[in-house]
Amino acid sequence: MKQSGVFEMLAAMAICGTIGITVLMSGQSEVSLIFYRCFFGALVLLAICLLRGYISASILKPRLIAYSLVGGAALLANWYFLFAAYEKTSIGVATTVYNTQPIIMIVLGFLVFKERITANIALWTAVSLTGLFFISNLTAPPSIDAHGAGSPAGNSVDARYFLGVLQALAAASLYAVAALFARLLKGNPPTLIALLQMVLGAVVLWPFADFGGLLSQGFNRQAIATVLLGVFHTGVMYILLYGALQKLEASQAASISFLYPALAIFIDSTFLDVKLSLHQYVGIAMILLGAAGINLKWNLTAALSTRRTLANDRNSGS
Repeated sequence: MKQSGVFEMLAAMAICGTIGITVLMSGQSEVSLIFYRCFFGALVLLAICLLRGYISASILKPRLIAYSLVGGAALLANWYFLFAAYEKTSIGVATTVYNTQPIIMIVLGFLVFKERITANIALWTAVSLTGLFFISNLTAPPSIDAHGAGSPAGNSVDARYFLGVLQALAAASLYAVAALFARLLKGNPPTLIALLQMVLGAVVLWPFADFGGLLSQGFNRQAIATVLLGVFHTGVMYILLYGALQKLEASQAASISFLYPALAIFIDSTFLDVKLSLHQYVGIAMILLGAAGINLKWNLTAALSTRRTLANDRNSGS
């Protein structure tokens, strides 16, 4: 059971890691791309929900529909900001900043559910926030874009790059809001919640989608990437992810989830030739370390306390 869960989680995170490059290959605007993602994703999720008998009055209750739609609105806005961030920074940078979600979810948990923030969580949060400062490149940012174009570093903040970092942070915050509403719906089929959110996106964005742009492209790389984002990166990915989360412990799922940003960074450097500065790589490492510490519950305060005790023992012994 757990082995299949590990495989499903690995596959889901590998798919997530290729979302950025698929977005860039599609050539669509953010709004049109989100519409197509919702439309094609909804078709896959609808088939699964029908097969599992989720489409029934006994399950589709008003509270489920209302909370799913509110969470869905946050999810759609999250995708908009994330896709915009890919263009302004790079896939790896945007994805890493996006992985500050655990920190934001902890803050929301404190504000909404009155959950306690321990000293250990506060320390790991400080590590990630310090990494966010480094990755924001507030000192001397190189001018880079998601396609690997670069120019010499300057002494002032690259406004476009910094805006992209802020958009990735906004995306992470909105995802945390969507996760909060999903948490309020605990016990309901996750696939059905995702379907309701995809239907919301398809209906709301239908008037703003550029149908002519996709249809005029024919069966080329851009059209394939657009369809893949909905069918593969949404429908199939959600099925794999939710299947894995039902079989794995939280710590196992959290540890595997770091394949997502790692693969995004690899794609950046290998296929898009994005060149980042040393302190940006330091920032990436610190954000991922802080998120790992929170997700995997590494006890940093205990380690620091033990080190302090050993140092005091050595001093008293001498």
